[in-house]
Amino acid sequence: MLSFLSLRPIADLIQPVAATYLLEILIIMVIGKKIHNYCTDYDLDYELTTTDNKAVALSTTGYLFGLGLILWGVITPGENAVPVTGFWGLVGDLIGTFFWGLIGIGLLEIANYLNDKYLLPNFSNRKEIIEDKNLGTGAVEGCTFIASAIIIRIIISGSGANFFVEIIGTIFYFAVGQITFIIFGRLYQYVSTFDLHDEIEKDNAAAGVAFGLTMVAVAILLADYINAYNSIFGLIFWVPVSFFFLITGRYIADKLLLPGSLLDDEISRDRNWGAALIEGGVAIIIALVVGNLFFA
Repeated sequence: MLSFLSLRPIADLIQPVAATYLLEILIIMVIGKKIHNYCTDYDLDYELTTTDNKAVALSTTGYLFGLGLILWGVITPGENAVPVTGFWGLVGDLIGTFFWGLIGIGLLEIANYLNDKYLLPNFSNRKEIIEDKNLGTGAVEGCTFIASAIIIRIIISGSGANFFVEIIGTIFYFAVGQITFIIFGRLYQYVSTFDLHDEIEKDNAAAGVAFGLTMVAVAILLADYINAYNSIFGLIFWVPVSFFFLITGRYIADKLLLPGSLLDDEISRDRNWGAALIEGGVAIIIALVVGNLFFA
């Protein structure tokens, strides 16, 4: 009974240190948005507010959400993390958080470049988003920001490892993630009866949503492995296995969850957002369940 009347939770929740970290995270996100604006050849604020460009909104939301995921990973204490004590310990941790935030910003910008050049190579993302206000392209960009961030977050999430080891590991697994995304993009194109690039270029938002959410599922499966093992050979084995689960999930969504209609027809011919959300949602659920079964 006394626990219900205890005032201790209030004392625990009133922490100036927590407010300090929150303020720093907000500052980093503002800096991230400005850097992202600088790295694009258009004005984010103008597109978001003046022209109400929803494609830019989707892409920018994915970018900010991804950066938030990375920062969440940075401030999450791991099993081997050294507790922060004292004023200078706090200052050092705040500096480290800021540094990793800048690294996250840089990697997300690299992911955006790779997305344009290799994941969707058949057209210019900039043209589709700015001139055509293409929601499909915006969805793919936003989702690949989130997918990249999921992998970055799991590497740096309070591991307490040597600084240089963390840097090398982050860059290596980020590169592995980007290569995996590109390979899966080719596979997705192969198993679909429609031309993914052609549909997205024709402003088919459903195609972009389905593909983008599935890329998030790929990232979840990859991050679960990276969190559990360090073996490169195991990773090489796991990538095609995870692809198999996702392609099987797409077949299940087609045959069992959308009976009487072909998923590809719903996406390409009818531009059915509902079907696209079901495909992407099933992919993410499968990734979460499979990750728990194999790596819990």
